[in-house]
Amino acid sequence: MLKYLQSAYTKLAFVMALVMYLSYGLPTQSLGNWYLISVSLFVFLFLPYFSKVSEIVESYTMLKTASSFIAKLARFLWQYLFNLVVIFILIQGSIIDTTRLVSVGGVWGATALISFASQGLQYIVMALANRNIGNMYFNITLALSLNMALGAIAALGYREVQLFYVVFGIIMGFIGAFYSLITDIIGALPIRGGVGIFCGTFNPVHVSHMKILKNFIEKRNLEKVYLHSTVVPKLHQVFLKEGTIRIREIKDGMRFYERTAKSDYHIDYFATGNSFYEAENRYAMLKAAVQDVGLADKVEVLFLPEIYEKKGFYGIIDYVKENNKGKRIYGLHGSDGGGRLVRSIYDEKFIIPNVIRRTDNVSATAIRNGAKGMTTPTVDKIRNILKDSYPKKNGDKFKFYNETYTYENQKLLKG
Repeated sequence: MLKYLQSAYTKLAFVMALVMYLSYGLPTQSLGNWYLISVSLFVFLFLPYFSKVSEIVESYTMLKTASSFIAKLARFLWQYLFNLVVIFILIQGSIIDTTRLVSVGGVWGATALISFASQGLQYIVMALANRNIGNMYFNITLALSLNMALGAIAALGYREVQLFYVVFGIIMGFIGAFYSLITDIIGALPIRGGVGIFCGTFNPVHVSHMKILKNFIEKRNLEKVYLHSTVVPKLHQVFLKEGTIRIREIKDGMRFYERTAKSDYHIDYFATGNSFYEAENRYAMLKAAVQDVGLADKVEVLFLPEIYEKKGFYGIIDYVKENNKGKRIYGLHGSDGGGRLVRSIYDEKFIIPNVIRRTDNVSATAIRNGAKGMTTPTVDKIRNILKDSYPKKNGDKFKFYNETYTYENQKLLKG
C-alpha cells in the first residue's frame, strides 16, 4: 500500500481527479453532489490503470489481426465506453445538461470527440517519449489527465471550448487512428522494388525472424534489407538513468535487470523480460543467422550504437534513408508488442509497413528459458560459447564464417 501511495502516477491521478471534481463542481455549484464525488474517486483509483488496460487491448488486437488500424480502433472503443459511462453518471447526477451538448453531437458525439482527443494525445506523447522527451508511462497519464480537464470544461457547455474540441478531436482522431488505416492500406498494396529495414530486439534472433525476412525479400523484390537491433532499449536507458532499475548481474553473455527501491508501483519495467543479451552478442548472432540461412548477399546487419543511443530507431532509419536516397523503403515488423512499437516509428518516418502476424510458438523468451531448436546452428553455438560454464577467457578469439570476434567480459567484440 505504501508503494502504491508513493507512486508518481497515484499522486498525479489524485491531482487530476481533484481537477476534474473542481472543473465540474465549481461552475455548477455541485461540490457536494455524490455522483460527482463518486466519479472523481473512481477516476483517482482507476486512472493509473487506464493506460495499462488500453495498452493490453491494443496489443492483443494487434497480435490477433496484424492491423494497426483495427488495434487502435479497439483501443478507441474501450476508451469510448469508459468515457461514456462517466458522462452518463454525471448526467444522471444532473452535473451535465445534455442540451448543452447539442453543438458537439449530443452525448454520443461529445464522447467520441473526447475519446478521439484522448487517443490522439496519447500517441503524440508516446512519440515524444520515443524521442527521449519524458517517460512513456508518465506522458500517457499526463495526456489523459489534460484531456479529462479540457473535456470537463467542454461538457459543461462552454462554446469556445466546444468549438476547439470539435476541431481538436477530429485532428487527434486522424493522428490516433485513421492515419494507421492509410498506412495499413499502403502496406497491403503489391508495391515492389527498393530496400527494407527490420528493427527489433533480436534477443536472440530465431528461425522465425529469418523465415519472415526471407519472405519479406521475395514478396517485395528487395535489393537489400538492413537489420539493426536495440542496443540498450530506450525505456531501459531512461529507467537506468533514473535509478528505478539496475543490472542485477551479468552472466552467460546477458544482463539481468531488477527493480530498485526507487521503482514505481504502476510501471511494468520488463514487459519483454528482464534478461537481455549484450548488444554486441546480439549483433554477432544476427550476422551468423543471416549466413546460416544463405541471405548474406541480401542482408546487411548494422551496428550503430552511437546513433541508437542518441536517437533510437529514428536515427537508424535516417541512416538508411541517407544511404538510399530516391528508393522506396519498407519496414518489416511483427504483430507483437515490440512490433507495434516499431510500427509507430515506421508510420512517423513514412516507411511502407510490412506486418507479419505471429502464428507460431517460436519466441526469444522461450529460447532464453532453454527451449531448443528455435535458433540457427551458429547462433546455438554462440549462445553455448557465451555460457559461463564454457571454457574460455578474455582475449580468446572465435570465428564464425568470415567474422572474427574477441571475447571480453561477457561480450563478443568484432575483430
